Amino acid sequence: MGDAPTSEMDSNKVSLGSENPSDVDRRPFGGLEFQVSEVVERLEAGVNAQDAMEEEKKPEERKISTGFFEPEKMDMDEILKVLEQLVLQTDPSCESLEPPLLPTDSVTRAAILSHSISALFSRLERSHAARLGTHIATETTRWMAHLFRLSDYDAFYHQEQLEGLVRVTRMLLHHKYPRYLEDGALAFSNRLPSIYSCVASPLGVVQHLCRQLGLPLACVRPVPVDASGKGMDLNALDRLCEEDSAGRTPLLVLGEAGEPPLGGGSPLKALAELCGRRGVHLHVRGHALALPAAGGFEQTYSIADSLTLQPGPWFGIPGLPTVTFYKIPEPLTANDHSKVVNSASSREGALAALGGLTAGAARLAALPLWTATRAAGAKRLARRIDAAFRSARTARALIASTELRLLSDRPGGDEPPNMDIVDAISESSACVSFQFAPAGCADRPPPYYDKLNSWLGQVLQREADMINIEICETESYGVVLRYCPLEGIFLEEDRLSEWAAVLDAQLHVLTATVALREPFQKTLQTHPCLRLVHVPGWAGLGGVRYVPPGWENAPLEELNSLNRQLVETLRATDGAFSCGDGEDGMACVRFGMVTADTDVDELLDLVLSAGKDVEENSKALTDMTEVLKKGISAAQEELNRSAWQEGLLRRVPVVGRVVSWWAPPQPCPGRRLLLTHGTLQATDDIYRFVQKKDKEEPARAHSPTRQNTVP
Repeated sequence: MGDAPTSEMDSNKVSLGSENPSDVDRRPFGGLEFQVSEVVERLEAGVNAQDAMEEEKKPEERKISTGFFEPEKMDMDEILKVLEQLVLQTDPSCESLEPPLLPTDSVTRAAILSHSISALFSRLERSHAARLGTHIATETTRWMAHLFRLSDYDAFYHQEQLEGLVRVTRMLLHHKYPRYLEDGALAFSNRLPSIYSCVASPLGVVQHLCRQLGLPLACVRPVPVDASGKGMDLNALDRLCEEDSAGRTPLLVLGEAGEPPLGGGSPLKALAELCGRRGVHLHVRGHALALPAAGGFEQTYSIADSLTLQPGPWFGIPGLPTVTFYKIPEPLTANDHSKVVNSASSREGALAALGGLTAGAARLAALPLWTATRAAGAKRLARRIDAAFRSARTARALIASTELRLLSDRPGGDEPPNMDIVDAISESSACVSFQFAPAGCADRPPPYYDKLNSWLGQVLQREADMINIEICETESYGVVLRYCPLEGIFLEEDRLSEWAAVLDAQLHVLTATVALREPFQKTLQTHPCLRLVHVPGWAGLGGVRYVPPGWENAPLEELNSLNRQLVETLRATDGAFSCGDGEDGMACVRFGMVTADTDVDELLDLVLSAGKDVEENSKALTDMTEVLKKGISAAQEELNRSAWQEGLLRRVPVVGRVVSWWAPPQPCPGRRLLLTHGTLQATDDIYRFVQKKDKEEPARAHSPTRQNTVP
C-alpha cells in the first residue's frame, strides 16, 4: 500500500525485452505482462493514427458474411492487425476526431493486466482458487474500508453497477420470508415486500431490481421529495412504513448521498434512525460516499446497512469492479433455509450464501482493484479523489460569479477537522448542477428555458473540451447542466480562465436572445405578411412563416415551397436563418440565437424584402407554367380539329380515293408557341427563312468577295 511515485514505479520495472525468452517463460506472469502491454501499445498506436488514415483514404464498409463461420488459423500478429482494423472501422460514421481508447498509465495497465491474470487463475483447482480469491478479497476489503472510513462490513465485488444491490435484496428476501427458497415469488403473494425510493431518484434502479428478482412493480413505494427540494421526506417515509406494517413487509430503503443529477441526499443520521426503528434495511449510494477519502477524517462510520462504492470512476481507472459493503440483518427471523445451505456455517454465512454474496468468482473479481491499489498506493488514490472535490469547488465558485442558477449543494472536501463524518457526507455534494433561469426564479423556469439550457449544454460540450458537461432532465427544475469530476475529465486550474471565457460568451448570447425575444414578437405583429410560429425544441428568437397577400388559401405545398425558397435566399446573406417545421408540420423560417447589437427591425425587413423577391420569382414561374399549359392545350385541340376535318372524306370508301386523287394530302403545317403572347402561330415563315438561307450559303461561298486576300 506504499505510495510510490509514477517515475519510481516505472523505473523499478525490469525491461522484458532484454531478457532471454527462457527467463520470461520461467516467470509466472512475465510473458503475460509483456504480451498484454504489447497489445495495449499497438491498439493505442493504431487509434492515434486514425486522423491521418482518414485523410488518406475513406474507411471501407464492414463486410458481414452470411454463411457459416469457419475461421482459419491465424497467428497473434495477424489477430492484432484485425483488432486494430476493427477498432478503427467499428464506427466509420462518427465525426469525432477523439480516439475511442484513452491513454493509459502504469496503474491502468496494471488493472488491465489483472483481468488476464484472473482468467489464468481459472485454471487452478477450485479449492485453491477459492482460498486465493478469499485472501485477495479480504485484503482489498480491508484497504477500501480504511480508505473510505468504513467499519464492520463485508464486501461483495461485481462488474455490473446494480448487481450488489440485487444480491443484498435477495438476501433480505431470504431473511424476511422463510419459504422464499422453495416457493419463490409465491412466498410473498399474500404480503408484498415494500421498497422505498424517492420520486426524484432514477426510476431505472427500482425497475432493474424488480426485474432481476421477479418482484411486481407494486412493491415499489415512492416517497415524496422533502420540502427543501433535496432528499426524501422522512415524515412521509415514516407514514408509509406505518401503513405497510399492517398488510405488507417493509424491506428496503434506497437512500442517497450526493446522487445525480443534483448531488443531494437525505440526512443519513435521521434516515438511519428511522430505518432502525421500523426494522427496514437502509442501502445508501452516491458520489458523496467518496468524501471520507478526501477529507482526512480520522473517525469511521457504520450507519447504513449496506452501501455501494464506485472505485473505477472515482480513481479514474477503467476496468475496476464496483464494491458493495453489507451487513447481515439483525435480528434474525426464524429461517430454516440457513441449515439447508450449510448446517456447519453460521447464520451470517448462510444468509450471504443464499443471496449469492460469497461465491468464489465474486471474491476473485476483486483482483483488478487489488492490483490497482498495489500499483498506485493509498495516498495517490486519496489525492485523486481530493483533486476531484477541489475541482468541483473551483467550478462552483466560477459559476456562482455568473448569472447562472446553482442547484447543487456545496462540494465537500474542506470541512472543519472536528465535523462529524456522517454530517459531512449528508451535507456535501460531489458535483455542480446549474441552469440558466430568470432572475429571482425559485421554482421550475418556463418551458422556453429548457430549450436555452439544452442549447447551452450542447455548445459547452462542443466548444469546451476541458470540462465534461452533462445535460440532465429533472422533474423539479427542468433541464439542468451538471459537472461531476468523479465521473469524467477534471477541470484543470490552468484552463479555468479558458472555460470562463467560453461560458461568458455563451451567457451574453443567452441574455441577448431572451431580452430581444419580446420586442421581436411585438414587431412581428406590425407585419401582416409574417406570422409567428411555435417551433418545438428551438431555442432561438422564434419561427416566422411568410404568407403574402392572396396566399391565405393557397395549397400547402406551394406555401411550404415559398418559405423553403425564402430560407435559401436568406442563408446566402446570414447563416443564422434556417428552415424548420412548426407544430402544424408546415415549413417556416427559424431565427437563431442573437447578440446584444442585433437590430430586430432590420432582420424582419430583410425577411420581407427577400420574401417579395421570392414571391415575384415564384409568380413569374407560375405564370410561365400557365402559359405553357394553355399553349400546349390549344395546339393539341387545333391539331385534332385539323386532322378530323382533313381526314373525314378520305375515310369514306370509294370517295376517299377520289378525294386523294383530286387533292393529294398536304403535309401538316407546324405550329410554334409565342411565350410573350401565349398564342400559336404557323411555322411557314420559319421554313421559308431557312430554305432561303440554305440557298444563299453556296452562292456566298463561291463569291470572289469571300476569298481571302493578303494585304
